Amino acid sequence: MPNASRERQRDEHRDNVDAAAKRRGIGRTVRGRRTYDALLNAARVVFVREGFLHTRITDICDEAGLSHGTFYNYFTAKEEIFQDVLDSVELDLLTLDGAPEDANAIDRIRAANRHYLEAVRDNAGIIGVIQEVVTFDPEARATRARREDEFADALERRVRQYQADGIADGRLDPRIAGLALGGMVDAFANYLYVNGGGEQFDLDVVAEQLTLLWVNALGIPTGEPSS
Repeated sequence: MPNASRERQRDEHRDNVDAAAKRRGIGRTVRGRRTYDALLNAARVVFVREGFLHTRITDICDEAGLSHGTFYNYFTAKEEIFQDVLDSVELDLLTLDGAPEDANAIDRIRAANRHYLEAVRDNAGIIGVIQEVVTFDPEARATRARREDEFADALERRVRQYQADGIADGRLDPRIAGLALGGMVDAFANYLYVNGGGEQFDLDVVAEQLTLLWVNALGIPTGEPSS
């Protein structure tokens, strides 16, 4: 995905946050944004530490160093701030990132795999909480499903482009191939960092192995020079 597309996604997320803030009477003030960010960061810490069900609004405010009343200038309930936490994490996870504009197919796949592994590693605690919450919260489940659909669309477009460029096996269904290979990376990243099975694996080695699996599955010639 080009850098411009990634920036557009992030801008849209910020615009959505700003729109919600405006509805709550906060607007775009620097102070308002700082307070919002402080609450969001504190919520991430507390949700990981206490779990969703045991987290209290008071805990979030104490962690942020803000008054209890301040919370209600920005959110109506802990479910609402959790939605913003979920949205920010999903955006990080489901963005194809890391390669320069002129990168070839293999370098793009490698960069995307490494980005995903690092994003899961860096968000492992809150991802575990999200995985719990989506089992009983319909709104959280819908947010995750929407992001996964967007990610599947992006992977499908990428496989189609490789096929159009003549470097990927044209017999492959691009939707199935993208979902299967993306699911492989997601499952292994969760095994490594969320489920605690990855201490024996080096991230560089894993990223390279997952890239090799992608390349072999798509039939991309490995003789293509790396940039």
